[in-house]
Amino acid sequence: MDKDILTEEDYEEQNIIELEDDEGNVEKFLHVATIDYKGEWYCFFQKADPESEDEEDEIVIFLLKGEGEDQELLPLTDEQLMDEVFAEFCNQYEQYLNSDEAMKLDGAD
Repeated sequence: MDKDILTEEDYEEQNIIELEDDEGNVEKFLHVATIDYKGEWYCFFQKADPESEDEEDEIVIFLLKGEGEDQELLPLTDEQLMDEVFAEFCNQYEQYLNSDEAMKLDGAD
């Protein structure tokens, strides 16, 4: 068995972070993607343990600021910016699905 191949559980375990809300509640989130949009970096997360079907489909978007140890995730509050960033995420995801790399992962060489 190749040790470099990650199972879905391994991937999720390595990409889960804990985020604290304004009220001090800590929840686990799965890092879905990070994209560059208009010179800024945006991170996309889903709840690691969704409590409903709605939460399964919900994406949370943060602006990534700073470098190295000083990086922080800032919540987006501008609805128009959220829509733009999410549209770019969808566009990039669709491009990835149509890419040669994705087809190789699916075994469609």
